Amino acid sequence: MEYILEVENIDFSYMDGTKALTNLSMRIPGGKKIAVIGRNGAGKTTLFLHFNGVNRPAKGDIRYKGSKINYDNKNLKLLRKNIGLVFQDPDDQLFSANVYQDVSFGPLNLGWPEEKVRMKTEEALKKTGIWELRDKPVHFMSHGEKKRAAIAGVLAMEPEVLILDEPTSGLDPYYSEEILALLDEFNAAGSTVIISSHNIDEVFAWADYVFILNEGRVAAEGVPPKLFRKTDVLYGANLIKPWVLEVYDELVAAGKTVGHKQEPRTRADIINILKNNR
Repeated sequence: MEYILEVENIDFSYMDGTKALTNLSMRIPGGKKIAVIGRNGAGKTTLFLHFNGVNRPAKGDIRYKGSKINYDNKNLKLLRKNIGLVFQDPDDQLFSANVYQDVSFGPLNLGWPEEKVRMKTEEALKKTGIWELRDKPVHFMSHGEKKRAAIAGVLAMEPEVLILDEPTSGLDPYYSEEILALLDEFNAAGSTVIISSHNIDEVFAWADYVFILNEGRVAAEGVPPKLFRKTDVLYGANLIKPWVLEVYDELVAAGKTVGHKQEPRTRADIINILKNNR
C-alpha cells in the first residue's frame, strides 16, 4: 500500500505550554476517504495544520509522498498547492470582496497564466454549485454558501490531498449530504480526502478508514465496521457506537438478518435489511 502522508513520532506544544500532540504517528493511504475523530481538544485541528506546514513539530517527521516536508518558502508554497486545507469556520478563510475574487486568489498566487486561473476558478465554482453566486459579496452569504466557497477556493488549486476540518458542522442535513457527495466526487477522481468530524454516524457511512485521536495520540485506527466495535476505545475517547451498527447488532441478536452477509453502513442499508426480513 502506498501512503501519501506519514507522521512519525511528532510532538507539538502551543506557546502557552499546552501540549497538543504527543509522540503521534500515523500513515495515510493515498486515494482514500479518511476520517480523524476524537473529543474536543484531542488534537485534530492541530494535526491538520501540520499536514500543510502551518504548524511545525517540535520533534518527529512528516512525510508527503515519501519525502520529509521542507519548511522553506518555496517548498511550503508547493506543499500548500498539493495539500489543500479547508478550515472549520469559513470566515477564517474568506477575505475578498466577492466570491469569484476569493476563489481565484489561490490560483493567482500560484502564478498560473490568466486563462488557466479563469478556467480553474470557473470549474471550482461550478463543481461546488455556487457559480451563480460568483459576484455575491462574501459577507452576504449564508454559512452553507461560505463553506462551499471555501472548498471551491482550495479545489481551484487542484490539490492532490483535500483536508477539511469539520466540513458539515453548522449545516442542515441536506447541505451536509451535498458536501459529502462533493467530496466523494473529488475522491472518485483519484484524490485523497481527509476530514475531521464529531458526527460518528456520518463518519461510519462515509469513510474508508478512520483514526481516533485521544489526548494528542492515535488511540486506534481501522476500517469503520471493525473500529467502531472497539467499545472500550470509543468510551475512552468520549465517542459512541454508530446507531446503524447498534440497530444491526440488535437485529442479529433477534435473528432478523437471515441472508444478509455484509454489515450495513447507512440508513438505506438498515431499511433494506428490515424489508427483506418482514
